[in-house]
Amino acid sequence: MQDYQLALERTIARYSQQADTLAEAARHHFSSPGKRTRSQLLFAATPHIQNIPALVHAAAAIELIHEASIVHDDIQDKTNRRRGLPTVWHKFGADAALLLGDHLVAAAFRSIAEAPDIDDIKGTLIVALSESVSRAASGQHLQLTNQTCSDVEAFYVNVAVNKTGALLALPLQFASLFNRQDSTGALAARRCGEQLGLAYQILDDLKPYALPSKLADDEDMQNRVITAPVAACSMLFPHVDPFQTLIKKTDMRTKATLECQRWLATAVANARYETTFLDQAVARVVEQFIGQRLSQKLAMTVNAAPRYSAYSSRVTARMEAV
Repeated sequence: MQDYQLALERTIARYSQQADTLAEAARHHFSSPGKRTRSQLLFAATPHIQNIPALVHAAAAIELIHEASIVHDDIQDKTNRRRGLPTVWHKFGADAALLLGDHLVAAAFRSIAEAPDIDDIKGTLIVALSESVSRAASGQHLQLTNQTCSDVEAFYVNVAVNKTGALLALPLQFASLFNRQDSTGALAARRCGEQLGLAYQILDDLKPYALPSKLADDEDMQNRVITAPVAACSMLFPHVDPFQTLIKKTDMRTKATLECQRWLATAVANARYETTFLDQAVARVVEQFIGQRLSQKLAMTVNAAPRYSAYSSRVTARMEAV
């Protein structure tokens, strides 16, 4: 895995800095790398792959897309610091940040295009990458509109499975394609990753509620962003202002966060269900992700009834107990 990581960082640096006048901004952004969660998922889910250079190119593409989304998000959210450094937009300006994000998207596709000896799946990888970018952009735009119509829960889920889930699903989709050399399982991998993304987003939204006395100062509350607790509060108590209610009403805030925990349990259950359609290596990585990133947060969760979608023309599979 360490050999993979060194090759990954070199590949990311090569493609990200092929940007002419944007190279300085690229070097600045990548001087403080992230956790590389998505590429680690891809590497772990493809333990028997011999074509390591192609796998590294695919992992680099995933990380470049993720970094592009961060650079663009920082503009929209007016985030001043990222990973201990000034954000690209704050240091170089919004125009440079916007264009760097565009370059990183292009670099991701070039990384796949130049991956060696995978002509049989290269087109499918590019389509999966393209769809993920589009879904992530759609989710981000929907969140910015704040147009919930009448179903706040559906609005929140739509935002989370697209904005967060699409890019988290991508390494599972890629792994399925590398392992099987065809598209079998890639759709289940996408659904599984989207549910993991939903669960991950719910947990992230619940973090500020560990210190309720500071909720009024939370950036999302001040900007009236529809997070999971806000959606749950709106659903449970439709005739109140959810933001003020969550800040001031302890009992209603408790009920809203408990509802979020139910949603979390359902998302995890749905992700586990999808693993019954995946090859063992990918399914094992999903279970590890749940155990390391999600399950410890489920201890206080009320039992939730998973809301599985209907599947037709599928091989019968055992549903894993949750």
